[in-house]
Amino acid sequence: MTADDRLDDILNPALLMGEGNLVTQVHRTLRTAIVQVRLRPGAALSEKDIARCLNVSKTPIREALIRLVEERLVTVVPKSGTRVAPINIERFREGCFARLHIEVAAVAQAAALRSDEDIIRMKANLSRQREALDNEAYWEFFLCDEQFHALILKAAGLKGLVPIMEVAKVEVDRIRSLKNRLGVRRTETVIGQHEEIVDAIAARDPGRASAAIRNHLGEVDKRIWELGEDHALWSYIESVSRPQPKTQIGIVG
Repeated sequence: MTADDRLDDILNPALLMGEGNLVTQVHRTLRTAIVQVRLRPGAALSEKDIARCLNVSKTPIREALIRLVEERLVTVVPKSGTRVAPINIERFREGCFARLHIEVAAVAQAAALRSDEDIIRMKANLSRQREALDNEAYWEFFLCDEQFHALILKAAGLKGLVPIMEVAKVEVDRIRSLKNRLGVRRTETVIGQHEEIVDAIAARDPGRASAAIRNHLGEVDKRIWELGEDHALWSYIESVSRPQPKTQIGIVG
């Protein structure tokens, strides 16, 4: 990995697109950069500099940062300023726990309630996952993976949980992104596990679907111990958990 102190390399006006008002777009842009670990943990966030890079006023920047503080992705440190929050292992554990137990229950319900359209959408998503892997488009694969799990919740009649889960597992997503930047990937295995989940849902087999997603997500304690088994990953997490110099922005990769 390499580090860079140019915020201009991370943020630009072209990123402000999609649905929502300007505050929503700025929030989504900053949140994505944090989840991708391009804006690395501990990075200083200047409203003035962000406004310059995105070519907007400081008002939507300020409101977007408030949202990120509420999501615990950004911290305001007295005498130090606003910074990207460090990676928090307890939040990672909480995210793993929430994801495992909610999705094990949800996939069983999806198997019982799913429609033919739900299966078609899931299989189309699997095709996009395979295409992204073939093209080595790993961020696109990440987005397809996110959509896949959202489709399970929707098939279970629980689409209201999708935004709640996005917040609950954000630390899980940051570590997933970090693994990807370190070249720690198991995309082929993931696709195979996704296929097993879809097969069980299609067969209307709640028990097999729950077992498949439990195997896919892994038990919480196992996910925690795996962090320490990868020296490069854990060294980086420890390094960004320490206070960063005030002027440093930094990106990974």
